[in-house]
Amino acid sequence: MSTITRRNMMITGAAALGALAAPSVLRAQEAAPIRAATASPGLTVMFYDYIRDNGLDKKNGLELAEPILNSSIGTLYNDFVAGTFDMVIGSWDPFLTRYRAGVPCRLLCSLMTADMVGVVATADGPQPVAELRGKMIVAPQQSGVYRMTKALISEFEGIDIEKVARVQNADNPAQGVTLVIADRADAAVAWEPMISQGIERRSDLGIIFNAGEAFRKHTSQSLPYFCINVRKELLDRSLDMAKRLNAMFAECVKGIDADFDALAEKYADRTMLETKVLKVAKSAGRLRFDYNAASDPDFQKTVTSASEILVRQGILAKPADSGFFAG
Repeated sequence: MSTITRRNMMITGAAALGALAAPSVLRAQEAAPIRAATASPGLTVMFYDYIRDNGLDKKNGLELAEPILNSSIGTLYNDFVAGTFDMVIGSWDPFLTRYRAGVPCRLLCSLMTADMVGVVATADGPQPVAELRGKMIVAPQQSGVYRMTKALISEFEGIDIEKVARVQNADNPAQGVTLVIADRADAAVAWEPMISQGIERRSDLGIIFNAGEAFRKHTSQSLPYFCINVRKELLDRSLDMAKRLNAMFAECVKGIDADFDALAEKYADRTMLETKVLKVAKSAGRLRFDYNAASDPDFQKTVTSASEILVRQGILAKPADSGFFAG
């Protein structure tokens, strides 16, 4: 016959309370606001604002917090690695590097193609990329833009820009374009809408290399650029977290693409970009919205193929594997 003691009752009661509390803790973690971040100035804040303004987060049982905006790409990425926030918009390849280094991050989905990425120069500057030899190029060297562009130029044109030219670091993409316009640099690696903004300010500014076009020409595939990269802790909040996040961003991308001109005006103060510039970039075909879930096999093949180029060019040690893609 068992003996019920006060100590046994306390242990049993504590265990019961723990069992009851566990689901509550899990629910609280799942419902915690999602901390999101992106670079500024730039277009990407529009994705977060569109989601919040249209309740797409709530529609999918989520809560997206006011996004963190940072003018320094290096600081933005370092803060993501440190776990300061759960989600960041950027190219996929810097996060593949961090994934390979042990950072618990995953690629969730794509938002836009690399047609928005390129090298710009004035009419008096280098025109084909072969003329970059001995020139000064300004680029945000910690960004995926620079790494990808450098690798594609080497892969498809046979030119290592760091060996033939002088590369100066920029904190953000706007800085490089500004220096080229002021004739203080020969070329800049940048992305839209900073490219179109520069063309509006100086009409003889042109694109001498377009990353998306080059990749499509040689592979017949569209290269993803802006993507949603997430911490694994966010995905672990619930079994269907990736599914709900993807549903949120799929609707977001579709909505922005369908009503871009009006949204460019609505969010001009947030993007800190002229509405006219955004419309020009879109009509020129350099702003291409293209949502793909990272769980899609065809999308995985494209990213893996691109990562293999980066491996061949010494940018990455290893290509993407299945663990990098959020399920």
